[in-house]
Amino acid sequence: MEKRSQFFQKKNRRGQFYLISAIILAAIIISLITISNYSKKDESADLENLKDEIQIESAKVIDYGINNSLTQPAMNQLIQNFTQQYIDSQSRDKNLYFIFGKEDNVTLKGYQNEAHDVILEGTTIPASLGAFLWTLDPATSSVNLTIDKNSYIFTLKNGENFYFLVSRESRGGSYVVTG
Repeated sequence: MEKRSQFFQKKNRRGQFYLISAIILAAIIISLITISNYSKKDESADLENLKDEIQIESAKVIDYGINNSLTQPAMNQLIQNFTQQYIDSQSRDKNLYFIFGKEDNVTLKGYQNEAHDVILEGTTIPASLGAFLWTLDPATSSVNLTIDKNSYIFTLKNGENFYFLVSRESRGGSYVVTG
């Protein structure tokens, strides 16, 4: 009887060894997967949040101007002040471009964290680093903004228009949101 219990104890030890080995291996694999998933930061998520914020806030600013019957120069100044607040708070690692105004006269206000070629309706804008401002009387009902050979078309509607483009270079790629 004693031999029989020794036999089962040896078998149980071998089984315990394989069980512990499997648990340790599973823990290592799970920790590697967790670390690799954790280290991948979604670069575009904060730009999407900024896009949503600008869309909501710009609508409120334009509504304020319309509800208070601001003249076109006063509305232009209101929106310039609004865009300047975003330039002041968000420009440290982003390029920001804002197009606003009525269909017969639009303003491009922007800030470049890195120098890019900026062309608005075929006209090269003298913008290197920092903030810039440019006005245009468009000939058509759309405005073509080209940044480093990437073209973005914004359709102008009757009344106040407000469009924006925010970009960030990161890890060899460029992330862009428009609205």
